[in-house]
Amino acid sequence: MFDQNTATIQSSLGQAMALTKVSATGVIQGMLLEMQLTQSFINPSDKEHAEVLYTFPLPIDAVLLDIEVELDGKKLSGAVVPRKKAEVDYEEAISEGNTAFMLQENGDRSFSLSIGNLAPGEACTLTMSYAQSLRFSEMEGLNALRICVPTVIAPRYEMTEAITSRKQNLFERLTAPKHDVRVEYPFDITLKMAGELVGARIASPSHAISVMPRDGSVIVSLSRKGNLDRDFLLCIDQFKQQAFSVLGPDFHQPEHVALLASFCPQIAAENMSELAVKLLVDCSGSMNGDSIKAARTALKEIVEQLNTGDHISLSRFGSEVQHRSPAMWKFAKPSKAAALRWIEELDASLGGTEMALALESTFAIQSSGRSDVLMITDGEIDSVDSLIDSARAAGQRVFIVGIGSSPAEVHLERLARASGGSCEYVAPGEDVVPAILRMFMKLRSPVWQDIRIDTGFASPPLWSTALPASVFKGETLNMFYLLPSKPSGTMKLFARMPDQPEETEIGHLELSQTMQSETSLSRVAAATYLSSMQAVPEQAAVVQELAVQYQLISKETSFLIVEERAEADKPLDMPALMEVAHMLPAGWGGMGAVAAGGAVTVAAAACPPCAPVPALAMPSISAPDMFRTRSMPGKLSKRAAPAALDELSLSSMDASYLSEPSAARVTLDAQAMQEFFDYANAFDAARIYRQDMHYQGLTPLGLTLLLRYFDEKLWPASLAGLKIIQLGQAVIEWLELAIWEDCKDKLSSREVVRLFLGIMAEQEMLETLLPSAESSKFLQESQAERMSVQQLRDASADPAASTMLEGQLRKALQGMDAGNWSAAIFLMDMEA
Repeated sequence: MFDQNTATIQSSLGQAMALTKVSATGVIQGMLLEMQLTQSFINPSDKEHAEVLYTFPLPIDAVLLDIEVELDGKKLSGAVVPRKKAEVDYEEAISEGNTAFMLQENGDRSFSLSIGNLAPGEACTLTMSYAQSLRFSEMEGLNALRICVPTVIAPRYEMTEAITSRKQNLFERLTAPKHDVRVEYPFDITLKMAGELVGARIASPSHAISVMPRDGSVIVSLSRKGNLDRDFLLCIDQFKQQAFSVLGPDFHQPEHVALLASFCPQIAAENMSELAVKLLVDCSGSMNGDSIKAARTALKEIVEQLNTGDHISLSRFGSEVQHRSPAMWKFAKPSKAAALRWIEELDASLGGTEMALALESTFAIQSSGRSDVLMITDGEIDSVDSLIDSARAAGQRVFIVGIGSSPAEVHLERLARASGGSCEYVAPGEDVVPAILRMFMKLRSPVWQDIRIDTGFASPPLWSTALPASVFKGETLNMFYLLPSKPSGTMKLFARMPDQPEETEIGHLELSQTMQSETSLSRVAAATYLSSMQAVPEQAAVVQELAVQYQLISKETSFLIVEERAEADKPLDMPALMEVAHMLPAGWGGMGAVAAGGAVTVAAAACPPCAPVPALAMPSISAPDMFRTRSMPGKLSKRAAPAALDELSLSSMDASYLSEPSAARVTLDAQAMQEFFDYANAFDAARIYRQDMHYQGLTPLGLTLLLRYFDEKLWPASLAGLKIIQLGQAVIEWLELAIWEDCKDKLSSREVVRLFLGIMAEQEMLETLLPSAESSKFLQESQAERMSVQQLRDASADPAASTMLEGQLRKALQGMDAGNWSAAIFLMDMEA
């Protein structure tokens, strides 16, 4: 029997399999992190051999260096070989009854480990070494470094366009991670920091840690039990170093020298520019709980960072996309208030994560000049290739704030980098302000181009990684070189702004004279160099050759170990397939909340949040959902009433007379609204009620018909009352935040609403919105009692203010047609 801390899962045959623990140790030197990841397995079956399949994440910049296997006390070693050869040799080994280990890279930069023929009761331990270049960012003259050790792959949503290709790929289907809410895997980590980072401030937003100085270095370890239910995050800041260099011998030709040169471009703050940013927030089901709360907090901080002169748009997505306006807002008091209200009402209720549709429609939002997209998401999708193509075609940078215990770092980083943007991350319970400040520093930074490095090398490099097309303030530039000999001196980074003929020095680096003894740096350099060639099919053979030379696992190569068994130890049958399921990330999908110190408060299980939600259907035109509940005469419908309680004047809904063609009523309730929508079926539905990604509610014609259908005494007399008649939120907020805000010291909201409705009910408005033939055929002049706009002005507490307000309203309502409100309303602009 296993104790309660040992996680087991069941195969389709009911056999048990256990991943007993995972531990990690690492060393940080300069901008290079070297890690050892140890995974321990056991086959607890006493009858059958097992084939274990385990898919696990590594950081996007990680390069696998070595794999050691210990099988029942015996150490095994293998090699990197071409991928197809590895697959053939692996299958042949297990069919012959031998034990084999194969490690392959997946399309999303996760890795799949296959262990073939693990005998009953047999245990094995795999220790994988990897290294990665780190990235830091500058803020207020000091640098910050965020290290992520991913431990779990969250459930990924299959975007519609990727499902077909995924079903046709057997390997992709087999390596798609499974999840089990019942499993629990122990995790431990220890990190050592040396050199320039020793005096920095250290904290972890994901785990409780202890920090201990030791022999001129600092040791970071967990201070309480950890599990594989969240990424390990380490934040290091308040160090002044602006550039780092690391030197090491070459793996393939030891007389050569590999160099990592890391710059943080120094760009003056006075060059910061105005920005146009399209805010796009993920409201799919996986964002439920901690993630959507963090998203709201981040968005509020983003709005607070906007200045006069900036432009924004607001969009949310899941299985569908909803844009607050079809064009960008000029940032001002009304638009800020509307944005904060929109943010407060966000929830994770939009189903699946159709990010491709969301980005394409967000790219299409109108802007007067260059604009960027700032997306907040957990990134739990299965692919980003199509998103990268769309971003490049649109020419818009994508900046991303990754939210949650296990955001899909690989996908998010690929998308941001390919578009010229950048990523920041916020863990549950972490302060969002530093991440948002860094993001805005990058967004406002002018784009520096024509990047050049004066290396000062005595001899030209044998090869180097490519310079980026541009850089901006606060973003790391990592460059790898392979040199014939050890370099010395100073490297200088230059760039030029588009409107300046002269280049400017934006960084410099005094080369270190300390050489590492290990060859890991050269293998990271080679992997980075090769990654630029992997996208070119014609380079596949070259990539494979160099990957084998440097013993790198890539899309073209795999790691393989084969251990021959004695004939007596070989199984008679093929092994049973056992897939190791992942834990669900802490707080994922609202299933609990991550408390301070890394604890999880478990909540009631939610419905599966990644299932796509069908788009809402357009009325036929029967009343929208709100009015399909009948109510007793004299009362508001139970569904309509709650929305009106805060402000609705119930007395304003009473009437003793209702004009034809409807029956007399005393209450504008659900039944009365249903009768109106039945009456309005004589018209084209799209001209009465609109429902799309920009607006949901009555059209201008729909409102005019409703006002002329009902007696004036039944009209709403408050902003909340406008919701009852299904006027769209965009129109209501424009009235409140852009119109009434400017005159609220003189006029009440009731007066603003009544004047607006009076204008919309005029015969002239009807004739503007309907062709004369339809106007005379369907709607003769109503005999309902109603005050003229002039009478409403004269009855106002401030006739002069009402006259001015009337002029503003009439100006803003120009340019409407039957089915569309004017641009001024959607842009929250009373002067448009």
